[in-house]
Amino acid sequence: EPIGTFRDLYLLVEAGDELLVIDGHAAHERVNYERLARAFDGDPVPTASLDPPATVSLSADEAAAAAAHADALDALGFETEPFGGDTVRLHSVPAPFGRTLDGDGFREALAALDTGERPRDAREALLADLACHPSLKRGDIGALTPDAQRALLTRLGECDRPYACPHGRPTVLAVGEAAFAAAFGRDR
Repeated sequence: EPIGTFRDLYLLVEAGDELLVIDGHAAHERVNYERLARAFDGDPVPTASLDPPATVSLSADEAAAAAAHADALDALGFETEPFGGDTVRLHSVPAPFGRTLDGDGFREALAALDTGERPRDAREALLADLACHPSLKRGDIGALTPDAQRALLTRLGECDRPYACPHGRPTVLAVGEAAFAAAFGRDR
């Protein structure tokens, strides 16, 4: 049961003999990530065509990575073509839920692929980044109604991996009643 917020980012929740401190942003990010992952499980990431195509100047290393990973970039939703030297044109970019990536997203995908991530791993990293941006931020948590707080907790509880955001940060910290009793010199 939500009992309050702290620093307009953390949701305080009573759960049996424990006080749970939920990082509202990380929890919402996990919920959004799993929703995105389910929506695109086995399906190509939706794309948006760029008209006119975007021109992206790359470093020599980035250009080499773009050429080496052209198929993987295409699988992620980046349709590119060489445009002379170390420049590429982006004809389409990933756009899950209408959120269109830009040249920076292209560079991030290149970096992920160039460090050895498989296209599936790069896709998961892309979805994690897309899940982050619309997630609740500091300042949003305290404005949630008790019903909205409960809905977030319910959706987090329905996640396959509720205890960490898609970037690996914890979503919840549990403090048992015994810790409070010991700290205050009380018997339970």
